[in-house]
Amino acid sequence: MAILFIIWMVYTSVQYQKPVETEQKKYSDSIIAGSGKQIPEKKAKPIEKKDLGGESITNRQTKYGKWFGGLSIGVERNIKIESKKVSAVFTSRGGGIKRWILKGYSTWNRSPLQLIDWKAISEANLFFITKDGKEIHTENFFFDSPDLMDGDSIFIHDTSKLTFRYVLKVIGDSCMIIKEYTIYGNAYHVDLDVRFLNMGEIIANNEYQITIGSPALTELNTVEEAAFSEANAYVDSKRYTLDVTKIGDIEEKSLNGNTNWVAVQNKYFISALLCRDEFRGIGAFLEGVHIPLPFNGSREIYQASMKIHFDERKDETAKLRIFIGPMQYDLLKSEYAGLEQTISLGWKFIVRPFSEYLIIPLFAFLHKFIPNYGLVILVFTIIIKLILYPLTKSSTTSMKKMQALQPLMNDIKTKYKDDPQKQNAEIMRLYKDYGINPAGGCLPLLLQMPILFALFTIFRSTFELRHQPFVLWISDLSSPDILFTLPFKIPILGTNFISLLSVLMAITMYIQQKQTVKDPRQKAMIYIMPLMFWMMFNNFPSGLNLYYFSFNLLSILQQWWISRKKENFQLVKVQKSKKSGVLERAMKSLEEQAKKQKQHP
Repeated sequence: MAILFIIWMVYTSVQYQKPVETEQKKYSDSIIAGSGKQIPEKKAKPIEKKDLGGESITNRQTKYGKWFGGLSIGVERNIKIESKKVSAVFTSRGGGIKRWILKGYSTWNRSPLQLIDWKAISEANLFFITKDGKEIHTENFFFDSPDLMDGDSIFIHDTSKLTFRYVLKVIGDSCMIIKEYTIYGNAYHVDLDVRFLNMGEIIANNEYQITIGSPALTELNTVEEAAFSEANAYVDSKRYTLDVTKIGDIEEKSLNGNTNWVAVQNKYFISALLCRDEFRGIGAFLEGVHIPLPFNGSREIYQASMKIHFDERKDETAKLRIFIGPMQYDLLKSEYAGLEQTISLGWKFIVRPFSEYLIIPLFAFLHKFIPNYGLVILVFTIIIKLILYPLTKSSTTSMKKMQALQPLMNDIKTKYKDDPQKQNAEIMRLYKDYGINPAGGCLPLLLQMPILFALFTIFRSTFELRHQPFVLWISDLSSPDILFTLPFKIPILGTNFISLLSVLMAITMYIQQKQTVKDPRQKAMIYIMPLMFWMMFNNFPSGLNLYYFSFNLLSILQQWWISRKKENFQLVKVQKSKKSGVLERAMKSLEEQAKKQKQHP
C-alpha cells in the first residue's frame, strides 16, 4: 500500500520553480499561431507576425488569392467592454477577442489576470481554404464594426451585441463574413454567431474552423501549471485529450465526429468553444508544444479548433459560445455542457466518484459557514476522520487480535518448522477456530485508498484554494508554505526552500509509525517513510500538507485513546459453522497439498 501511494504521488508530482516575468515577450514566437490544420490534405502555416500595413497589394494577391488578395489593408480598432465579471477588448483584426481580464482575481504577482495570450493569436479567429487553394486566417484581415468606433468603452449591465463584418469588395457587397457577439453583464462567456453570406463559391472542402488558444500564464510555479495544461475535445460523447509532456515536442490530433466543445486549459483557468442550441461541429483539431522557460521552468501551449461543416448555402450560421474563466467545478457543471470533465479529479472509475459526490460537495458546504479556507480544511479533516473511524477501529481491533494470537502461532511454527505445508494448514485452522481474519488489518486501510487519492488530487488542483491565505506564513494554500530559503539547492529535492508544513507532516508520520509498527522486521519503515514523504511533500501546496498534517495528528490522538483503554482480547473459540468459509476451504486445500507431498515426496 505504501509503494502504491508513493508511485501515485511521484507520478502526479512536479518540481517547484521560480517565476518567469519575461516569458510573454521572450517566448511569444514559440507559440503555435493560427491554428486550423488538416482540412483535407492541407496544413495551415503559422501566421507571420509582422505589420500588415507594410504589405503590398501584389504580395497579398500572391498570398491570399483572387478573392482576398486585393482587399484594402485596414486599420486595427479596439473596443473595450466592461461587465461585472470581466474587462475585455475586442479587436477589428479578425473580429476576435484580444484581452479578457477576470475581475476579482489576479496573477501570482497581483497583476490583473489577463487570460488571452493575444501576442500569439486573438480568440475566435476563423480558418478555411479557398477554392483557388489559399489558406485564409481571418486574423490577417480587418473587420468593420458598424456600431462602435475605435477606443469606445461600454459597460454591460444586462446584455449587449457587438457585430464585426468583413465584406469581400472584389466581388460585391453581397459576400461577407459576419461575427456577432452577445455579451452578458454577469457571466464569463459570450455567445458568438458566425455567418457566411454568399460564400459558397469561395470556401473549399465544405469545412471551416474556429480557433481558441491557451490561457496566459498566471501562476508562480510554471512547471506545476504546465503539468495541468492540456487541450480537450468532446467528440461523439467522448472526451479526447492532447497533453505534450516532453519539452521540445510538438503534437497534434485530428478528430472527426459530432462535436460539442473544444477547450484549452492550464491549472486553474480554461478557454472553451462550445456549441449552442442544436448546432454541432463535425470534428476538432488539437495542437500543442512544450517549451522551456528561464529558471528551469516550462510551458505547454495549445490551440484547439472546432471543425464546422459548410453547406455552400447563401446564408450559413454557426451558433457558438466562448467561455474563458475559472475551473470551478459547480460553475462548469451547471452551465457549460460537461466542461467539469476537464477538471483533474483522479481515475475515472475508482477515484473520481469520491471526488465528485463526496469531497467537493462537503468542501463547498463547509465554506458557506467558514470563510477561511484553512479552517475549512481543518474541519473537513475532522469530518473525514470521523467517516473513516469505523474502518480505522476495525483495523486496530484486528491488529490487536493478531497480536494476542501471536504466541499460539509461534508454537505452531516451532512444532512444524520442518513441514511448511502442515504449518500453514495449522495456522489457517487457528484463524478459523478463533474467528480472526488475517486480512482484517489491511482491508480497512485498502478501502481508504480511493478517498486518500481523491483528497490528494483535489487539494493539489482545486481552484478554491488559489491565493487563499490561512495564518502567519501560510499566505497561499495553493502553493508551498516557504518558511525560509537556502543559498543552494537541496540534493534530490531540487529546491532551495523548506516547507514547514511538510516537516510537521513528516514528524507526525514518524510518531504515528512508532505507535503502530511493532514488528522488528519493519523497524526501518519508521524512519524511511517519513523521510520519503517529506521529500515529496516539500514541493506540494500548503493546503494539501495542512490536510495531511492535521489528519496524522488526529490519527495519533485516536491511537493514543485506543491504547489508553487497554483492551485485552480473550482468545475464545467460536462456534463452528456448517457452511464452508474461505478460511476452511483454504485450510482443506493446504491439508490436501501436504498429504500429496507426503505421498509423492
